[in-house]
Amino acid sequence: MKRTWKRIAAVALCMSILMTGCAKGGGSQTENNQTEGSTTEGAGSESDNADTSKTTKDVIHIAMHAVPDSLDVHLLSDQLARIIGYGMIWESLMTMTEEYIPKPELAESCEVNEDCTEYTYHLRKGVLFHDGQEMKADDVVASMNRWIDSYGSVAEMVGDARFEKVDDYTVKIATETPALFLNELIAAQSQCSAIMPETVINEVDESTGFIKEYIGTGPYCFEEWADGQYVKLTKNEDYQPYGNPGEASGWWGYKNAYIKDVYFDFVPDTTTRGTGVMTGEYDFAFQLPSDNYSMFEGNQDISIYKENAGSAMTVFNKKEGLATNPLIRKAVLYAVEPEHVMQAAWTSEDFYRMESSYMSREQANWHSEEGSESYNAVNKEKAKEYLKEAGYQGETFRILVNSSNNFFTAMAVVIKAELEDIGMTVELNSVEAATFLNQRNDSTLYDAFLATPIPVCVPSMQIYMNPSWPGWTTDEKLQELNGKINAALSVEEAKGYWDEAQKYCWEEALPVIKYGEFFNYSVSSAKVKGLMYFNGPYVGNAQIEE
Repeated sequence: MKRTWKRIAAVALCMSILMTGCAKGGGSQTENNQTEGSTTEGAGSESDNADTSKTTKDVIHIAMHAVPDSLDVHLLSDQLARIIGYGMIWESLMTMTEEYIPKPELAESCEVNEDCTEYTYHLRKGVLFHDGQEMKADDVVASMNRWIDSYGSVAEMVGDARFEKVDDYTVKIATETPALFLNELIAAQSQCSAIMPETVINEVDESTGFIKEYIGTGPYCFEEWADGQYVKLTKNEDYQPYGNPGEASGWWGYKNAYIKDVYFDFVPDTTTRGTGVMTGEYDFAFQLPSDNYSMFEGNQDISIYKENAGSAMTVFNKKEGLATNPLIRKAVLYAVEPEHVMQAAWTSEDFYRMESSYMSREQANWHSEEGSESYNAVNKEKAKEYLKEAGYQGETFRILVNSSNNFFTAMAVVIKAELEDIGMTVELNSVEAATFLNQRNDSTLYDAFLATPIPVCVPSMQIYMNPSWPGWTTDEKLQELNGKINAALSVEEAKGYWDEAQKYCWEEALPVIKYGEFFNYSVSSAKVKGLMYFNGPYVGNAQIEE
Protein backbone atom coordinates (compact mmCIF):
# COMPACT_ATOMS: atom_id res chain seq x y z
CA MET A 1 0.00 0.00 0.00
CA LYS A 2 1.36 3.43 -1.00
CA ARG A 3 1.35 6.46 1.24
CA THR A 4 0.96 9.80 -0.49
CA TRP A 5 3.22 12.68 0.46
CA LYS A 6 0.28 14.42 2.16
CA ARG A 7 0.20 11.61 4.68
CA ILE A 8 3.98 11.71 5.12
CA ALA A 9 3.87 15.49 5.60
CA ALA A 10 1.19 15.13 8.27
CA VAL A 11 3.41 12.70 10.18
CA ALA A 12 6.36 15.07 9.76
CA LEU A 13 4.26 17.95 11.08
CA CYS A 14 3.42 15.98 14.22
CA MET A 15 7.12 15.15 14.61
CA SER A 16 8.08 18.79 14.24
CA ILE A 17 5.63 19.85 16.96
CA LEU A 18 7.12 17.25 19.30
CA MET A 19 10.58 18.48 18.37
CA THR A 20 9.63 22.11 19.18
CA GLY A 21 10.60 23.29 15.75
CA CYS A 22 13.66 21.03 15.38
CA ALA A 23 16.15 23.77 16.32
CA LYS A 24 14.23 26.22 14.21
CA GLY A 25 16.52 28.75 12.58
CA GLY A 26 14.29 30.69 10.24
CA GLY A 27 12.42 33.91 10.66
CA SER A 28 11.62 37.26 9.13
CA GLN A 29 11.81 40.74 10.54
CA THR A 30 9.80 41.68 13.60
CA GLU A 31 8.47 45.11 14.50
CA ASN A 32 11.58 46.10 16.44
CA ASN A 33 13.78 45.11 13.49
CA GLN A 34 15.21 42.14 15.33
CA THR A 35 14.72 38.55 14.27
CA GLU A 36 15.31 35.49 16.42
CA GLY A 37 15.63 31.84 15.50
CA SER A 38 12.22 31.21 17.08
CA THR A 39 10.34 33.61 14.80
CA THR A 40 7.69 31.77 12.82
CA GLU A 41 6.45 34.40 10.37
CA GLY A 42 7.00 33.02 6.85
CA ALA A 43 9.39 34.60 4.39
CA GLY A 44 7.67 36.43 1.60
CA SER A 45 4.74 37.56 3.73
CA GLU A 46 6.24 41.00 4.24
CA SER A 47 7.26 41.28 0.59
CA ASP A 48 3.89 40.29 -0.76
CA ASN A 49 2.12 42.75 1.51
CA ALA A 50 4.63 45.51 0.82
CA ASP A 51 3.51 48.98 -0.32
CA THR A 52 3.83 48.64 -4.10
CA SER A 53 3.84 52.43 -4.48
CA LYS A 54 7.34 52.55 -2.99
CA THR A 55 10.37 52.45 -5.26
CA THR A 56 12.57 49.40 -4.78
CA LYS A 57 16.16 48.64 -5.75
CA ASP A 58 17.22 46.15 -8.41
CA VAL A 59 20.50 45.22 -6.71
CA ILE A 60 21.40 43.75 -3.32
CA HIS A 61 24.93 43.54 -1.89
CA ILE A 62 25.52 40.81 0.71
CA ALA A 63 28.87 41.00 2.49
CA MET A 64 30.30 37.54 3.25
CA HIS A 65 33.35 36.80 5.38
CA ALA A 66 35.29 34.49 3.03
CA VAL A 67 35.57 33.10 -0.49
CA PRO A 68 34.29 29.57 -1.17
CA ASP A 69 36.53 27.16 -3.03
CA SER A 70 33.75 26.26 -5.46
CA LEU A 71 29.96 26.37 -5.66
CA ASP A 72 29.75 22.64 -6.32
CA VAL A 73 27.49 21.83 -3.38
CA HIS A 74 27.54 18.11 -4.11
CA LEU A 75 31.23 17.93 -3.27
CA LEU A 76 31.51 20.77 -0.73
CA SER A 77 29.79 21.07 2.63
CA ASP A 78 31.10 24.65 2.84
CA GLN A 79 28.50 27.00 4.33
CA LEU A 80 29.29 29.85 1.94
CA ALA A 81 28.75 27.70 -1.14
CA ARG A 82 25.44 26.52 0.30
CA ILE A 83 24.22 30.05 1.05
CA ILE A 84 25.08 31.29 -2.43
CA GLY A 85 23.79 28.28 -4.32
CA TYR A 86 21.06 26.45 -2.45
CA GLY A 87 17.57 27.70 -3.21
CA MET A 88 19.04 30.45 -5.38
CA ILE A 89 20.83 28.66 -8.25
CA TRP A 90 19.74 25.13 -7.39
CA GLU A 91 16.63 23.46 -6.14
CA SER A 92 16.00 19.92 -4.88
CA LEU A 93 13.37 17.21 -5.05
CA MET A 94 12.42 18.09 -1.48
CA THR A 95 13.24 21.16 0.59
CA MET A 96 12.74 22.39 4.16
CA THR A 97 10.25 24.73 5.73
CA GLU A 98 11.47 26.83 8.67
CA GLU A 99 9.91 24.21 10.97
CA TYR A 100 12.30 21.69 9.34
CA ILE A 101 9.47 19.81 7.65
CA PRO A 102 10.47 18.41 4.23
CA LYS A 103 8.13 19.40 1.42
CA PRO A 104 8.18 18.75 -2.34
CA GLU A 105 10.01 21.28 -4.49
CA LEU A 106 11.06 19.91 -7.89
CA ALA A 107 8.98 16.86 -7.04
CA GLU A 108 5.27 17.42 -7.42
CA SER A 109 4.59 14.60 -5.00
CA CYS A 110 6.26 11.68 -3.25
CA GLU A 111 4.95 8.22 -2.44
CA VAL A 112 6.51 6.01 0.22
CA ASN A 113 5.69 2.37 0.88
CA GLU A 114 4.69 1.15 4.35
CA ASP A 115 8.15 0.02 5.46
CA CYS A 116 9.92 3.08 4.04
CA THR A 117 12.03 1.09 1.58
CA GLU A 118 10.67 2.52 -1.67
CA TYR A 119 10.34 6.20 -2.49
CA THR A 120 8.73 7.32 -5.76
CA TYR A 121 8.97 10.96 -6.84
CA HIS A 122 6.69 12.46 -9.47
CA LEU A 123 8.46 15.42 -11.04
CA ARG A 124 7.01 18.80 -11.86
CA LYS A 125 6.63 19.17 -15.62
CA GLY A 126 7.88 22.11 -17.66
CA VAL A 127 10.68 23.07 -15.22
CA LEU A 128 13.54 24.64 -17.17
CA PHE A 129 17.23 24.72 -16.36
CA HIS A 130 18.97 28.06 -16.82
CA ASP A 131 20.32 26.87 -20.21
CA GLY A 132 16.78 26.26 -21.52
CA GLN A 133 16.74 22.45 -21.16
CA GLU A 134 13.68 20.94 -19.51
CA MET A 135 14.45 19.09 -16.30
CA LYS A 136 13.62 15.40 -16.67
CA ALA A 137 14.23 12.11 -14.92
CA ASP A 138 17.70 11.55 -16.45
CA ASP A 139 18.91 14.80 -14.89
CA VAL A 140 17.40 13.92 -11.52
CA VAL A 141 18.86 10.41 -11.50
CA ALA A 142 22.35 11.68 -12.40
CA SER A 143 22.17 14.45 -9.77
CA MET A 144 20.79 12.34 -6.95
CA ASN A 145 23.22 9.48 -7.50
CA ARG A 146 26.18 11.90 -7.56
CA TRP A 147 24.82 13.34 -4.31
CA ILE A 148 24.61 9.89 -2.70
CA ASP A 149 28.17 9.12 -3.76
CA SER A 150 29.38 12.44 -2.29
CA TYR A 151 27.94 12.19 1.23
CA GLY A 152 28.74 9.24 3.45
CA SER A 153 25.73 9.75 5.72
CA VAL A 154 23.40 9.44 2.72
CA ALA A 155 25.22 6.37 1.38
CA GLU A 156 25.01 4.88 4.86
CA MET A 157 21.22 5.26 4.81
CA VAL A 158 20.53 3.94 1.30
CA GLY A 159 23.34 1.38 1.03
CA ASP A 160 23.84 0.19 -2.54
CA ALA A 161 20.47 1.57 -3.67
CA ARG A 162 20.49 4.30 -6.28
CA PHE A 163 17.85 6.39 -8.04
CA GLU A 164 16.30 4.93 -11.17
CA LYS A 165 14.24 6.41 -13.98
CA VAL A 166 10.65 5.16 -14.21
CA ASP A 167 9.65 7.50 -17.02
CA ASP A 168 10.58 11.05 -18.06
CA TYR A 169 8.75 12.54 -15.07
CA THR A 170 9.10 9.81 -12.43
CA VAL A 171 12.08 8.51 -10.47
CA LYS A 172 12.33 6.04 -7.61
CA ILE A 173 14.79 4.52 -5.16
CA ALA A 174 14.38 1.16 -3.41
CA THR A 175 16.49 0.40 -0.34
CA GLU A 176 17.14 -2.97 1.29
CA THR A 177 16.42 -1.59 4.77
CA PRO A 178 13.97 1.10 5.96
CA ALA A 179 15.01 4.70 5.30
CA LEU A 180 12.54 6.62 7.47
CA PHE A 181 14.47 9.90 7.27
CA LEU A 182 15.46 9.92 3.57
CA ASN A 183 13.38 12.98 2.73
CA GLU A 184 14.94 14.87 5.65
CA LEU A 185 18.37 14.17 4.15
CA ILE A 186 17.25 15.23 0.69
CA ALA A 187 15.75 18.46 2.02
CA ALA A 188 18.64 19.42 4.32
CA GLN A 189 20.82 22.36 3.34
CA SER A 190 23.84 20.85 5.09
CA GLN A 191 24.16 18.19 2.36
CA CYS A 192 22.70 19.87 -0.71
CA SER A 193 20.91 17.48 -3.06
CA ALA A 194 20.98 20.00 -5.90
CA ILE A 195 19.44 19.02 -9.22
CA MET A 196 21.70 19.83 -12.19
CA PRO A 197 21.60 18.92 -15.90
CA GLU A 198 22.98 15.47 -16.64
CA THR A 199 25.28 17.10 -19.21
CA VAL A 200 26.91 19.23 -16.50
CA ILE A 201 27.53 16.19 -14.30
CA ASN A 202 29.02 14.25 -17.22
CA GLU A 203 31.51 17.04 -17.95
CA VAL A 204 33.12 17.64 -14.55
CA ASP A 205 36.70 18.89 -14.31
CA GLU A 206 38.78 15.70 -14.37
CA SER A 207 41.53 17.21 -12.22
CA THR A 208 39.28 18.40 -9.37
CA GLY A 209 36.01 16.52 -9.80
CA PHE A 210 34.11 19.83 -9.58
CA ILE A 211 31.43 20.80 -12.07
CA LYS A 212 32.48 23.41 -14.64
CA GLU A 213 29.13 25.18 -14.98
CA TYR A 214 26.68 26.34 -12.32
CA ILE A 215 23.33 25.60 -13.97
CA GLY A 216 20.20 24.92 -11.98
CA THR A 217 16.45 25.53 -11.97
CA GLY A 218 16.33 28.22 -9.27
CA PRO A 219 15.10 31.83 -9.34
CA TYR A 220 18.64 33.15 -9.90
CA CYS A 221 21.25 32.29 -12.52
CA PHE A 222 25.00 32.30 -11.98
CA GLU A 223 26.37 35.35 -13.81
CA GLU A 224 29.96 36.09 -12.76
CA TRP A 225 32.72 35.21 -10.28
CA ALA A 226 35.19 38.06 -9.85
CA ASP A 227 38.13 36.33 -8.18
CA GLY A 228 38.44 37.38 -4.56
CA GLN A 229 35.79 40.08 -4.98
CA TYR A 230 32.27 38.76 -5.47
CA VAL A 231 29.90 36.23 -6.99
CA LYS A 232 27.06 37.76 -8.98
CA LEU A 233 23.70 36.10 -9.56
CA THR A 234 21.00 37.54 -11.79
CA LYS A 235 17.27 36.96 -11.94
CA ASN A 236 16.07 33.93 -13.92
CA GLU A 237 13.43 35.57 -16.12
CA ASP A 238 12.02 32.18 -17.11
CA TYR A 239 11.55 30.96 -13.54
CA GLN A 240 8.14 29.43 -12.88
CA PRO A 241 7.23 29.76 -9.18
CA TYR A 242 5.46 26.90 -7.44
CA GLY A 243 2.95 27.38 -4.66
CA ASN A 244 0.85 30.50 -4.13
CA PRO A 245 2.03 34.12 -3.67
CA GLY A 246 2.81 34.74 -0.01
CA GLU A 247 3.05 31.01 0.71
CA ALA A 248 6.68 30.42 1.65
CA SER A 249 8.64 29.13 4.63
CA GLY A 250 12.35 28.44 4.97
CA TRP A 251 13.65 27.44 1.54
CA TRP A 252 10.25 26.13 0.44
CA GLY A 253 7.45 27.85 -1.42
CA TYR A 254 6.69 30.73 -3.74
CA LYS A 255 9.68 32.77 -4.91
CA ASN A 256 9.17 36.08 -6.68
CA ALA A 257 12.78 37.29 -7.17
CA TYR A 258 11.92 40.99 -6.95
CA ILE A 259 15.62 41.90 -6.94
CA LYS A 260 17.36 41.58 -10.30
CA ASP A 261 21.05 41.27 -9.32
CA VAL A 262 22.47 39.66 -6.18
CA TYR A 263 26.11 40.32 -5.28
CA PHE A 264 27.80 38.18 -2.66
CA ASP A 265 30.75 40.43 -1.82
CA PHE A 266 33.77 38.85 -0.12
CA VAL A 267 34.69 41.10 2.82
CA PRO A 268 36.90 39.28 5.36
CA ASP A 269 37.20 42.23 7.75
CA THR A 270 34.32 42.10 10.23
CA THR A 271 34.34 45.83 10.96
CA THR A 272 34.14 46.66 7.26
CA ARG A 273 31.17 44.33 6.81
CA GLY A 274 29.27 45.87 9.72
CA THR A 275 30.00 49.53 9.04
CA GLY A 276 29.31 48.91 5.35
CA VAL A 277 25.65 48.25 6.17
CA MET A 278 25.47 51.43 8.23
CA THR A 279 26.98 53.50 5.38
CA GLY A 280 24.87 51.85 2.68
CA GLU A 281 27.76 50.15 0.88
CA TYR A 282 26.22 46.77 1.72
CA ASP A 283 22.60 45.85 2.29
CA PHE A 284 23.38 42.79 4.43
CA ALA A 285 26.41 41.71 6.48
CA PHE A 286 26.83 38.04 7.37
CA GLN A 287 28.07 36.76 10.74
CA LEU A 288 29.45 39.67 12.75
CA PRO A 289 31.42 39.31 16.01
CA SER A 290 29.54 39.44 19.30
CA ASP A 291 31.72 42.25 20.67
CA ASN A 292 30.35 44.55 17.92
CA TYR A 293 26.72 43.86 18.79
CA SER A 294 26.24 47.14 20.66
CA MET A 295 26.86 49.03 17.39
CA PHE A 296 23.54 47.76 16.05
CA GLU A 297 21.33 46.98 19.03
CA GLY A 298 18.47 49.47 19.27
CA ASN A 299 19.28 51.11 15.92
CA GLN A 300 15.95 51.44 14.08
CA ASP A 301 17.78 51.69 10.74
CA ILE A 302 19.19 48.19 11.21
CA SER A 303 17.55 44.76 11.26
CA ILE A 304 19.29 42.07 13.31
CA TYR A 305 19.08 38.36 12.47
CA LYS A 306 20.06 36.01 15.29
CA GLU A 307 19.98 32.21 15.33
CA ASN A 308 21.38 29.08 16.95
CA ALA A 309 24.17 28.60 14.45
CA GLY A 310 25.66 25.32 15.61
CA SER A 311 28.08 23.61 17.96
CA ALA A 312 31.69 24.57 18.71
CA MET A 313 33.91 21.50 18.49
CA THR A 314 37.33 20.00 18.23
CA VAL A 315 37.24 17.29 15.57
CA PHE A 316 39.99 14.68 15.92
CA ASN A 317 41.88 13.12 13.02
CA LYS A 318 41.18 9.44 13.59
CA LYS A 319 42.92 8.23 10.43
CA GLU A 320 46.55 8.89 11.39
CA GLY A 321 48.67 10.80 13.88
CA LEU A 322 48.50 11.39 17.63
CA ALA A 323 44.71 11.61 17.88
CA THR A 324 44.19 8.08 16.61
CA ASN A 325 44.92 7.10 20.20
CA PRO A 326 41.69 7.49 22.23
CA LEU A 327 43.77 8.12 25.37
CA ILE A 328 45.19 11.29 23.74
CA ARG A 329 41.62 12.35 22.93
CA LYS A 330 40.61 11.80 26.56
CA ALA A 331 43.60 13.85 27.73
CA VAL A 332 42.35 16.75 25.59
CA LEU A 333 38.80 16.27 26.95
CA TYR A 334 39.91 16.61 30.58
CA ALA A 335 42.46 19.37 29.91
CA VAL A 336 40.25 21.97 28.22
CA GLU A 337 37.61 23.98 30.10
CA PRO A 338 34.59 24.28 27.72
CA GLU A 339 33.37 27.58 29.16
CA HIS A 340 36.81 29.16 28.69
CA VAL A 341 36.59 28.24 25.01
CA MET A 342 33.06 29.61 24.61
CA GLN A 343 33.79 32.84 26.51
CA ALA A 344 36.88 33.55 24.45
CA ALA A 345 35.10 32.98 21.16
CA TRP A 346 31.69 34.58 21.82
CA THR A 347 32.36 36.91 24.80
CA SER A 348 28.81 37.12 26.17
CA GLU A 349 26.38 34.44 27.34
CA ASP A 350 23.90 36.12 25.01
CA PHE A 351 25.81 34.38 22.23
CA TYR A 352 26.59 30.96 23.66
CA ARG A 353 25.27 28.30 26.01
CA MET A 354 26.85 25.29 27.63
CA GLU A 355 25.39 22.07 26.22
CA SER A 356 26.57 18.45 26.22
CA SER A 357 23.90 17.04 23.90
CA TYR A 358 25.05 16.68 20.32
CA MET A 359 21.47 17.57 19.34
CA SER A 360 20.12 20.90 20.59
CA ARG A 361 17.71 21.08 23.52
CA GLU A 362 14.97 22.49 21.25
CA GLN A 363 14.96 19.13 19.48
CA ALA A 364 12.84 17.36 22.08
CA ASN A 365 12.82 14.04 20.23
CA TRP A 366 16.61 13.88 19.98
CA HIS A 367 18.05 15.90 22.87
CA SER A 368 19.98 13.55 25.15
CA GLU A 369 21.74 13.75 28.49
CA GLU A 370 23.57 10.48 27.91
CA GLY A 371 27.30 10.82 28.56
CA SER A 372 26.88 14.29 30.07
CA GLU A 373 29.01 13.31 33.09
CA SER A 374 32.05 13.50 30.80
CA TYR A 375 31.16 17.03 29.63
CA ASN A 376 32.65 20.05 31.35
CA ALA A 377 34.50 17.76 33.80
CA VAL A 378 37.97 19.27 33.63
CA ASN A 379 40.59 17.45 35.65
CA LYS A 380 44.17 18.39 34.79
CA GLU A 381 45.71 15.57 36.81
CA LYS A 382 43.45 13.04 35.11
CA ALA A 383 44.44 14.51 31.74
CA LYS A 384 48.13 14.06 32.60
CA GLU A 385 47.46 10.45 33.60
CA TYR A 386 45.88 9.78 30.22
CA LEU A 387 48.93 11.30 28.49
CA LYS A 388 51.23 9.06 30.48
CA GLU A 389 49.10 5.99 29.75
CA ALA A 390 49.15 6.90 26.06
CA GLY A 391 52.97 6.95 26.07
CA TYR A 392 53.06 10.62 25.06
CA GLN A 393 56.68 11.83 24.66
CA GLY A 394 56.22 15.51 23.83
CA GLU A 395 55.27 15.04 20.18
CA THR A 396 53.70 18.09 18.53
CA PHE A 397 49.89 18.10 18.56
CA ARG A 398 48.88 19.99 15.40
CA ILE A 399 45.59 21.92 15.27
CA LEU A 400 44.31 23.20 11.93
CA VAL A 401 42.45 26.53 12.29
CA ASN A 402 40.28 28.48 9.84
CA SER A 403 41.59 32.01 10.37
CA SER A 404 38.79 33.57 8.30
CA ASN A 405 36.55 33.45 11.40
CA ASN A 406 37.74 35.25 14.52
CA PHE A 407 35.97 32.83 16.83
CA PHE A 408 38.05 29.91 15.54
CA THR A 409 41.23 31.83 16.33
CA ALA A 410 39.97 32.66 19.84
CA MET A 411 39.02 29.02 20.46
CA ALA A 412 42.42 27.83 19.26
CA VAL A 413 44.37 30.16 21.55
CA VAL A 414 42.52 28.87 24.65
CA ILE A 415 42.79 25.22 23.66
CA LYS A 416 46.52 25.58 22.96
CA ALA A 417 47.18 27.21 26.34
CA GLU A 418 45.22 24.60 28.29
CA LEU A 419 46.89 21.69 26.52
CA GLU A 420 50.28 23.23 27.22
CA ASP A 421 49.26 23.36 30.90
CA ILE A 422 49.27 19.55 30.98
CA GLY A 423 52.61 19.31 29.20
CA MET A 424 51.61 18.93 25.57
CA THR A 425 53.49 20.57 22.70
CA VAL A 426 50.91 22.32 20.52
CA GLU A 427 51.18 23.93 17.09
CA LEU A 428 48.41 26.04 15.56
CA ASN A 429 48.28 26.07 11.77
CA SER A 430 46.05 29.07 10.99
CA VAL A 431 45.10 29.42 7.33
CA GLU A 432 42.39 31.24 5.39
CA ALA A 433 39.13 29.46 4.54
CA ALA A 434 39.90 28.02 1.10
CA THR A 435 43.27 26.65 2.23
CA PHE A 436 41.67 25.28 5.39
CA LEU A 437 39.10 23.34 3.37
CA ASN A 438 41.83 21.87 1.18
CA GLN A 439 44.18 20.99 4.03
CA ARG A 440 41.34 19.51 6.07
CA ASN A 441 41.12 16.73 3.47
CA ASP A 442 44.78 15.77 3.99
CA SER A 443 45.09 13.54 7.05
CA THR A 444 48.89 13.98 7.16
CA LEU A 445 48.67 17.68 8.02
CA TYR A 446 46.96 17.80 11.43
CA ASP A 447 45.82 15.94 14.51
CA ALA A 448 42.64 17.97 15.06
CA PHE A 449 40.73 20.87 13.55
CA LEU A 450 38.10 23.24 14.90
CA ALA A 451 34.59 23.11 13.45
CA THR A 452 31.13 24.59 13.99
CA PRO A 453 28.66 22.15 12.37
CA ILE A 454 25.14 23.51 11.91
CA PRO A 455 22.04 21.96 13.53
CA VAL A 456 20.53 18.98 11.73
CA CYS A 457 17.18 17.23 12.14
CA VAL A 458 18.41 13.66 12.44
CA PRO A 459 21.49 12.60 14.45
CA SER A 460 22.82 10.34 11.72
CA MET A 461 23.09 13.48 9.54
CA GLN A 462 25.78 14.91 11.84
CA ILE A 463 28.59 15.40 9.37
CA TYR A 464 31.32 14.51 11.87
CA MET A 465 29.79 11.01 12.14
CA ASN A 466 30.46 10.49 8.43
CA PRO A 467 33.37 8.05 7.93
CA SER A 468 34.45 9.81 4.72
CA TRP A 469 34.34 13.37 6.10
CA PRO A 470 37.59 14.86 7.49
CA GLY A 471 38.13 13.46 10.93
CA TRP A 472 37.19 10.04 9.54
CA THR A 473 34.84 8.63 12.16
CA THR A 474 35.06 4.98 11.14
CA ASP A 475 34.35 3.47 14.57
CA GLU A 476 32.44 0.24 13.88
CA LYS A 477 30.06 0.55 16.82
CA LEU A 478 29.09 4.13 15.90
CA GLN A 479 28.52 3.16 12.28
CA GLU A 480 26.38 0.23 13.41
CA LEU A 481 24.28 2.49 15.64
CA ASN A 482 23.92 5.09 12.90
CA GLY A 483 22.73 2.34 10.60
CA LYS A 484 20.12 1.30 13.17
CA ILE A 485 18.92 4.91 13.48
CA ASN A 486 18.53 5.13 9.72
CA ALA A 487 16.73 1.79 9.52
CA ALA A 488 14.32 2.45 12.41
CA LEU A 489 10.60 2.50 11.72
CA SER A 490 9.76 5.01 14.45
CA VAL A 491 11.34 8.05 16.07
CA GLU A 492 11.10 6.33 19.46
CA GLU A 493 13.12 3.35 18.26
CA ALA A 494 15.69 5.61 16.62
CA LYS A 495 16.02 7.74 19.80
CA GLY A 496 17.02 4.68 21.81
CA TYR A 497 19.87 3.97 19.41
CA TRP A 498 20.88 7.63 19.47
CA ASP A 499 21.07 7.69 23.28
CA GLU A 500 23.39 4.69 23.14
CA ALA A 501 25.52 6.33 20.45
CA GLN A 502 25.95 9.63 22.30
CA LYS A 503 26.87 7.88 25.54
CA TYR A 504 29.47 5.84 23.67
CA CYS A 505 30.85 9.00 22.02
CA TRP A 506 31.41 10.82 25.31
CA GLU A 507 32.66 7.89 27.34
CA GLU A 508 34.74 5.92 24.85
CA ALA A 509 34.94 6.89 21.17
CA LEU A 510 35.32 10.71 21.48
CA PRO A 511 35.20 11.43 17.74
CA VAL A 512 34.81 15.11 18.69
CA ILE A 513 34.70 17.28 21.80
CA LYS A 514 31.69 19.58 21.95
CA TYR A 515 32.27 22.76 23.98
CA GLY A 516 28.85 24.36 23.63
CA GLU A 517 26.39 25.95 21.24
CA PHE A 518 26.69 29.43 19.82
CA PHE A 519 24.44 32.06 18.34
CA ASN A 520 25.41 34.11 15.32
CA TYR A 521 23.98 37.38 14.28
CA SER A 522 23.92 39.18 10.97
CA VAL A 523 22.52 42.59 10.11
CA SER A 524 20.83 44.34 7.23
CA SER A 525 19.51 47.74 6.44
CA ALA A 526 15.93 48.11 7.73
CA LYS A 527 15.01 48.90 4.12
CA VAL A 528 15.48 45.22 3.28
CA LYS A 529 12.04 43.63 3.53
CA GLY A 530 10.94 40.00 3.28
CA LEU A 531 14.41 38.48 3.53
CA MET A 532 14.32 35.02 5.09
CA TYR A 533 17.20 34.20 7.42
CA PHE A 534 17.40 30.42 7.61
CA ASN A 535 20.94 29.11 8.19
CA GLY A 536 22.01 32.20 6.26
CA PRO A 537 20.35 34.91 4.17
CA TYR A 538 17.85 33.80 1.54
CA VAL A 539 16.80 36.42 -1.03
CA GLY A 540 13.95 34.50 -2.71
CA ASN A 541 11.25 37.07 -1.85
CA ALA A 542 13.28 40.04 -0.60
CA GLN A 543 12.80 43.66 -1.63
CA ILE A 544 14.84 46.77 -0.83
CA GLU A 545 13.09 50.11 -0.49
CA GLU A 546 14.90 53.13 -1.92
